[in-house]
Amino acid sequence: MKEVGLFEYFIGSLTVLPWAIVIWKAYQPKKGWQEILGILLALFFGWLSTDLILRLHPILWPETDFMPKKKVSMLSQTAHLAFIQAGIMEETFKIFFIMILSFGLGYDKKNKTFSPAVVLFGAFVAMGFSFIENTHYIAREPEEKKLDLFFARTIHSSNIHLLINLCFSMFLLKSNAKLEVTTKRLYLGFGFVLAVWQHGVVDFLLIPGSTIGLWIATSMFVGIWVWVVNDWREYVYFVERKTLIPASEYSSQSNL
Repeated sequence: MKEVGLFEYFIGSLTVLPWAIVIWKAYQPKKGWQEILGILLALFFGWLSTDLILRLHPILWPETDFMPKKKVSMLSQTAHLAFIQAGIMEETFKIFFIMILSFGLGYDKKNKTFSPAVVLFGAFVAMGFSFIENTHYIAREPEEKKLDLFFARTIHSSNIHLLINLCFSMFLLKSNAKLEVTTKRLYLGFGFVLAVWQHGVVDFLLIPGSTIGLWIATSMFVGIWVWVVNDWREYVYFVERKTLIPASEYSSQSNL
C-alpha cells in the first residue's frame, strides 16, 4: 500500500470540510466544553474506526484484493462488498463509538434522555471516518484521476456517511419519548439496522459504477436529506430553542 503523505491528508480533510461547516452552522454549539470535547473525540473515534477496519479487513477477507479461487457472480460479490464489508462492518464501529459518546457526554441519567448534542457526535464520527477513508482512496489513485475521485468522495461518500449517522442520532433523540427500556432498545436496534441497510443499498448502487445506479443513489441522498432536515427541526432546533428562550417568551411565541 502506498504511503499516505501530508498532502493526501490535506486533500482528504477538504472532502469533509463543507459538511463540517454545514453541521456547525446548523447546530451552532454554544454550551461549553462538553460539545467541543465531544466533537474532538468524535473525530478521533471516526479516525479510529477507519484504522481498525483497515487493519481487520485483510484478516477477515484476505482474498478481497485478489482474484477469488472459485467463481462468484458479480451480483453476489457486489452485495457482499456493499452489505457485509461496508454496511455491517463500518456502521458497527461508527455506531459503537457514537453510543459511547452519547452516553458519556449527551445522556441525562436522571431523566433517561439524550440531549440534542448527540447529532454532533454522530455527524463528526462520520466525518472523522470519511476523512481517513477518503484520504486513503485518493492516495492510491493515479494522479490523473485524483481530482475526479476528490469530487466523488466529497459529494457521495462523505455525504452518505454523514446522513446515515445523523439518521441514527435522530433515533437516539426519538427514543426519549419511549418510556419502557425494552422499547428504547428496540428503537436503537432499528436505528442500527436502518443504518446498515442505507449504507448497503447505496454502496450496492454505486459500486458497479453505472449511471442509473448513480442517479438512484443521488435520489436517495436527497430523500434522506429531507428526512434529516425535518427531524433536525423537530428534535434539535426547536428543543434547543426551548432551552435558550425564557419560558414566558417561548409560550407567547408558541401562541402566535
